[in-house]
Amino acid sequence: MKRSKLLLILSILFLAATVFFFQSFRFNSAEESTVANDKKWPSKRELTRKLWQTRKMLLVYGTERPEFTAGYKKCAEESIGKNRFVEIIVKPDTAVTAEDIQSMPMSLIGTPDSNLLLRKVVDALPVQFIEDNFSIAKMFSSEHDDIFQIRSYPNPLNPSMPLFVTTGNNDRRVIEFISQTDQSNIFMAGDFVVYRDDKVALWGLFKQVKNGPWEIENSQTRNYLNNKKSVLETEHYVFNYMGARAKRSELEKIANKQEMRIQNLLDHLNLSVEKFPKIKSYLYESPEDKGLITRNTDVSHFNLAAGEVHSIFTEDINGMDFYSDAKLLIAKFIGETKSSALRDGLAIYFSEGWGKRGYRYWAKKFYDTGNANPLRELLDSNVYKKESYLFMRPLAGSFVAFLVDKYGWTHFLNLYKNWPKSGFPENSLIEFTLPELERGWLAYLKQMKIEGQTSTAANHGVVTPQFQKGFCLAHEGYQIYNGYISRKSVEALEKLREFGTDWISLTPFGYLQDRNKPGYFNYSFGAGSENDESLITSFFAAKKLDMKVMLKPHVLMSSGNWGWPGEVEMKNKKDWQIFFKYYTSWILHYALLAEMYGMDSFCVGVELLKTTRDHPQEWREIISKVRQIYHGPIVYAANWGEEFEQIEFWDELDYIGLNCYYPLSGKDEVTLADLKQGAARFLRTIEKVARKYQKPVLLTEVGFCSREKTWQKPHERGRRSASLNFEDQALAYRAIFESFWDKEWFYGFYWWKWPTYLEYGGLQHSGFTPNGKPAEKVVKEWYSKIPAAR
Repeated sequence: MKRSKLLLILSILFLAATVFFFQSFRFNSAEESTVANDKKWPSKRELTRKLWQTRKMLLVYGTERPEFTAGYKKCAEESIGKNRFVEIIVKPDTAVTAEDIQSMPMSLIGTPDSNLLLRKVVDALPVQFIEDNFSIAKMFSSEHDDIFQIRSYPNPLNPSMPLFVTTGNNDRRVIEFISQTDQSNIFMAGDFVVYRDDKVALWGLFKQVKNGPWEIENSQTRNYLNNKKSVLETEHYVFNYMGARAKRSELEKIANKQEMRIQNLLDHLNLSVEKFPKIKSYLYESPEDKGLITRNTDVSHFNLAAGEVHSIFTEDINGMDFYSDAKLLIAKFIGETKSSALRDGLAIYFSEGWGKRGYRYWAKKFYDTGNANPLRELLDSNVYKKESYLFMRPLAGSFVAFLVDKYGWTHFLNLYKNWPKSGFPENSLIEFTLPELERGWLAYLKQMKIEGQTSTAANHGVVTPQFQKGFCLAHEGYQIYNGYISRKSVEALEKLREFGTDWISLTPFGYLQDRNKPGYFNYSFGAGSENDESLITSFFAAKKLDMKVMLKPHVLMSSGNWGWPGEVEMKNKKDWQIFFKYYTSWILHYALLAEMYGMDSFCVGVELLKTTRDHPQEWREIISKVRQIYHGPIVYAANWGEEFEQIEFWDELDYIGLNCYYPLSGKDEVTLADLKQGAARFLRTIEKVARKYQKPVLLTEVGFCSREKTWQKPHERGRRSASLNFEDQALAYRAIFESFWDKEWFYGFYWWKWPTYLEYGGLQHSGFTPNGKPAEKVVKEWYSKIPAAR
């Protein structure tokens, strides 16, 4: 009885709180939100902070329409355990408590008819449902199967917590959509999205003025239905251009090439296909838009069920090399193979210009420089997917070419269909052993002739050092619309260029599962991460602004706090050998990316102090391997202190790199002279290393947070509890500039850090960036100067 009374009281309190809140919190169809004058709306940053503080997400499915409950429950439960950052907790709408609402971020799935909680809050959201049709602020009217998602919004039942919503006009379609997409990924692009036919039709952001209500930011809203242009139809294709500037002559040229390539494939595979549905080829004017629309930023990808190929099509990045087209056609008419190498290899065999020079060029280069993976690794699908695709795909293509040359197409296609996922086929399929076949493949690579290729070794002359007025461009936000691949990143670069920056570093991360055990490094390949396409996009954006780019890969741990590369330490000799094998594979991926696209310099490692301290020979071998692939200047970014001062392989590099976080002073109150006196102490150490190895020095990282006494522990991040002090940050910047600028052995700064979107920073921000702070003016003052001749 007492328990029933308690539940009744809680229910009444919950209902009263809800009614009270709805009286003051509602979303107005006149494109603005309203809230009582005494009600402070949370900011986006505050909601994001709540998510990171709780590291939980309550995923609530609807039970109001019993015929769909099982489907929703299944979809929700499949999300459990899939997000490595946030714990997903699943409950039906009838089981959610007042404590849940107060303590956790919430994600609602269903329609207002099927989900009780969604029905309660929908009138306070920026979407209107009228007779099974939703609309958004009079700018978009839905069709029956459209899906609407809110990625983060103040929960009307508890505005201090973020609310995520996946809804639509009918439950069947919502369940279908959720089952086909990864709902555990809560860090998707944008604030709200409408999907039509599994592609983004409308994308947008919310804005907030001071502490007021969240409104749709009309200037940032993109209606992609307005951008789609069906521009060309050929025998096998319907070409759709996604952008504003479709040039028909260029499209006709590429259409003719694709038709020739498709006929070549049909002829070689002896496919007498009289008629099949035309391939829908989507060409994207912007890599960012491709990512936002398809949730995939790859140079190209295909959708077999829909018969679609999606490709970036810009002056600098062109995915129209037929690789994805070939994969689609082969899967459709030949079928699947269990072998990843044969699947990719057959598709790349029919491509043209893959990796700008074609797969044959790269396969030959890998062979000639000793960088071809062993055949057993190529044929092990588990290994294949963990190694660099930039190496494995060209090698797989060359192996397919070898098999076709040796056996002919009929026998090869039989091998293709029956080759196991990993290892070697049965003797009945192939008469050679693996070692015999590998010898034949390597002999094939040895005799391969590449037109116009005189030498596959990277050409390294004497590097003339350049003074570099640099910044570390940081991929902040971790979403497509505000990272390296975005328009916002271009705006950030433009501001950098305005105050004299002429170099930037770009940093992709590789993730090691255990700092004390060797393992493959996980690449940053997700759509919102520092993936290859985003690095390439940012490189070309910088190049258009007459800036140069250092590619600077960085190791982190696959855990919540990311760890630090200086903690990587193996326990025995065997583990060290395995570690360096995996590290070499990972770093060569980025060396090859830098070579393919002509990036201006390359950093072979960052702050791996326990790996460099006792293993100089292994690092000499890594540097030698990198030089076989990449032709430009090479640097290593050492941690300040012991690592920088004790590295023995500086002579192998073109620049000595220092991540400079030496304390400038231990005092609480200082003058500029005090800080320069502190800098003078470690300047002597830096100069000693520079003179010993006769190499120019770069500060590959240097920076200070905008907090009090930032000169005492420069490496420490600005915590929210730290007292803001922008003058202290600016003073420390000036001390570094005045101390280093005219040293004859010194060749430049890379300030940590500059964000990819300019909303990051400002006078409420305690972190490293000088964006929107007095330190920015100090940088502008010094970067407008011309350094003395070295």
